[in-house]
Amino acid sequence: MDRSLADVKLLVVDDHPSFLNLLGILLQEIGIKLITKASNYSDAIVQFKEYTPDVCLLDIDLSHGKKTGIDIANYIRAINQDIPIIFLTSHFQEDFYEQVRHIKPSSFMNKELSRLKLLQAIELAFLQLDNSMLAENVIELDNKGNNTNKGNPVPYFRSSQVFFKVGDAYKAIDIEKIDFFFSDNKFTHARVGHRNFPTNVQLKVLTQELKPKFLRCHKKYLINVDAIESIYTREGKIKIGKELLPIGYAYRKTFFREYFLAKISKTQHVTHSLTTCLACLSLIFFSAYLLYSCGYLQ
Repeated sequence: MDRSLADVKLLVVDDHPSFLNLLGILLQEIGIKLITKASNYSDAIVQFKEYTPDVCLLDIDLSHGKKTGIDIANYIRAINQDIPIIFLTSHFQEDFYEQVRHIKPSSFMNKELSRLKLLQAIELAFLQLDNSMLAENVIELDNKGNNTNKGNPVPYFRSSQVFFKVGDAYKAIDIEKIDFFFSDNKFTHARVGHRNFPTNVQLKVLTQELKPKFLRCHKKYLINVDAIESIYTREGKIKIGKELLPIGYAYRKTFFREYFLAKISKTQHVTHSLTTCLACLSLIFFSAYLLYSCGYLQ
């Protein structure tokens, strides 16, 4: 999800005025202009309610008063489960993590700050937020291939991209770069160049979402029509890169019908564009002829 730092609203809580001022300067230098500050628990709660920030930077150790940054974070989490929280501390200790683990902070930052550290922490926070939101929208399947999401899940396709889980993050890949999908045991893989990206979404779901750009040619293969280099009808094979993929007997008739319909549709689109261009050129030449005939171009 694209965000402009200039539009990000940020709440900063720290009980040292000089550090708050320094932090404000650094944040403005990386492009964040919408900043509200607080120095204690009460002010932080008021600012959070009124300002509705997009990110919270909280000092764990608030020396004034009994309430700490962890108490502020607990209050925020009771209202908003998703807002990124970044903890600030002068001396990080291992037991801090155990105390705030349930809060799911985006990161911890030492108070020896720099513009780069701040920028990386905020961008990481938004990346984690986007990944968690995306994970909620990905179609999850159990080991029997049944949809485990309740209700009507939003497909994990976004515009011209498909998202794949790589480690703890989701990687966006342009659909046109995917040569084909293939099933292997209980998983589906996307072939991109020489690399395979796994997904737990079944081929039949992918077929419904990606038709007519991708067509099913076999029970194990869903191919990108534009990636086809050759079709060997006698052998029942399709060449994509260095791969020769089979055309299943049960899919043969449907595949060829849909393949040629897709090609005809694309050809008609190109023909229409060429016809439009030729018509424009004809109009230009005709207009020039009229101007010349009337003596304006002599």
